[in-house]
Amino acid sequence: MPKTFDRAPELPKVRRRIGRDTTELLITTLALLGTAGLVGIMIRASVFDISSQGEYDFIKYFFIASTAVLWLVVVRLELTAKKKAEEVYDTQMKEYEIIRTKWLEIATMKLEREAHNTMGSNVMVPPAVTKSQMVEIKSEASADIGSDEEN
Repeated sequence: MPKTFDRAPELPKVRRRIGRDTTELLITTLALLGTAGLVGIMIRASVFDISSQGEYDFIKYFFIASTAVLWLVVVRLELTAKKKAEEVYDTQMKEYEIIRTKWLEIATMKLEREAHNTMGSNVMVPPAVTKSQMVEIKSEASADIGSDEEN
């Protein structure tokens, strides 16, 4: 809510999504590392010292499954963030409509008051005739105390 109603409220901005939090960053990083590990396993990089075919297949399928799950979680978090951004925008739009309505009411009252004041100053008021009367001001007589000359 604005502190003053000096100017019209600003229209809220549509955002694609809310900010990325630590959990999303961690899951995305793990998904990228899982993808890099899967590529390394698939091209039989020399970093991985795998001797038997059974061990190779187990690691390959583990990386495929874990990477797929991590990417699904990333997509789910992205959709959740987008949904929350839409809810925040809807709430901001409702607040904007309320503030805008109040601002329009206040601006209308202000314009009406200014118009009334402008119209009121243009109308000449005939001077009222007053009767002047003489008023006699009576002052209280002060008690005369004898002066030193009399005594």
